[in-house]
Amino acid sequence: MATVLQKDEIKGIIPPLVSTFRPDGDLDLDLFKGELRFMESAGIRLAVVGGSTGSGDELSAEELELLVETATANSKLRVIAGIITTTTRDAIKRGLLAKQAGACALMLGPPIYNTPSGEGLEKFIQDVGAATSLPIIYYNHFFNPPAVMQRVAQLPEVICVKEVALEPVTELVQTVGDRVAIAAGADSVNIASFLFGAQASISGINTVIPKQYGEIFAAHAAGDYVLGRKLTDKIAPLAREMTKSVNFPARIKFAINAQGRKVGEPRKPNGNLAKQDQENILKALKLAGLLA
Repeated sequence: MATVLQKDEIKGIIPPLVSTFRPDGDLDLDLFKGELRFMESAGIRLAVVGGSTGSGDELSAEELELLVETATANSKLRVIAGIITTTTRDAIKRGLLAKQAGACALMLGPPIYNTPSGEGLEKFIQDVGAATSLPIIYYNHFFNPPAVMQRVAQLPEVICVKEVALEPVTELVQTVGDRVAIAAGADSVNIASFLFGAQASISGINTVIPKQYGEIFAAHAAGDYVLGRKLTDKIAPLAREMTKSVNFPARIKFAINAQGRKVGEPRKPNGNLAKQDQENILKALKLAGLLA
């Protein structure tokens, strides 16, 4: 069984891995193993399996378990399991299967489609944490205000809050940063999130270009914000393309495949990326120096 993740271990670049599928929609574990090898070669040591970038809302509990098991058995990566579902019961099932497969923590998103009250959200987090005995990174996917996240941060099960927008990142660092780690998901301006105290970045752009984002974090760690801004300017157009909500899984996979890594296509009905989107992504990849 994996050693559970500690708050102080949440730092740097943490990619949410894509889930790879065959044309019929079944998992393609050979392609997934290729991504594991690539991430290790890029210096990644901690990754999310089954997050939104990994089509976590489309995976069955058993598929999540298989992907976590594949990652832990075929790489040295420590694995955070993404839990994206609709009920406490199913979240617990997924968490227990992921724990059995070797996950060291859970990245728990809010129940999808229907949003519970603040008290219901807290109970949801507490129940999943108590049942699985795994630490929780809470992903504020539905943009609850900092006041709600400050209460979530006080729950003993929670060791990190992932926040998407820059201003809430800053407020949470200032108000609860002593209690939990703050992970940023503001893809195109993460250097600013680091400057204001975020310890880590968990976002889809990290999966597309982990090496380049590692260089940005290294510039932050060295206090070289001139270099950090220069590197950010180079990849910002690509990051903005990746965060557009329409056909998100297809955007991520198109950008990865275009660089020569093979990750297949999204599960239907996702896919069929518009020609203009393809052209914009290719242009951004060239600006970043990733295509000839």
